[in-house]
Amino acid sequence: MPLRIIYILFLLIQLLNIPAFAAEKNDLYLQVVGQPEGKVLLEFQVGAGDLFYIDYVHSSDHTPVHDIFRIDKGGIVLIEEDFDWYGSGLESLSNAGARVSLLGDKTRVFLRRKCPRFLLRVGRVAGHVITYKDSRIPLLSIARGGDSVWIRLVKKERGK
Repeated sequence: MPLRIIYILFLLIQLLNIPAFAAEKNDLYLQVVGQPEGKVLLEFQVGAGDLFYIDYVHSSDHTPVHDIFRIDKGGIVLIEEDFDWYGSGLESLSNAGARVSLLGDKTRVFLRRKCPRFLLRVGRVAGHVITYKDSRIPLLSIARGGDSVWIRLVKKERGK
């Protein structure tokens, strides 16, 4: 009987360690990478289903824009874009499956635009801010205005 209890305890310990080991082996990271040098300027450890946000002022309309992204198995998904007035570079109904909500002076575009990574030029005027959980980082604090950065999702082994 004691041998059976030891065996059951051993199995339970093994089962409890599998998820922890698997989570540590391949972690997801959201990165802001400077171009063309490829230097990682900012990195957040993220999980599938997590949200992050990019806020900025539209360069020609000078109105605020709020982009909402979700971390997905296949990469980054733009799920919503909120703005006061449509301007160039903003999402629209031409995006397949997009749904638009007009409420007062706000426009909300709901969509599922998948991208493994996307290139962003850090605006001198736009004041891009990336937000993940409690961290709110102005991109001008890690890059110069006019610089290009990749926003990407990478999977890497812990400790690398």
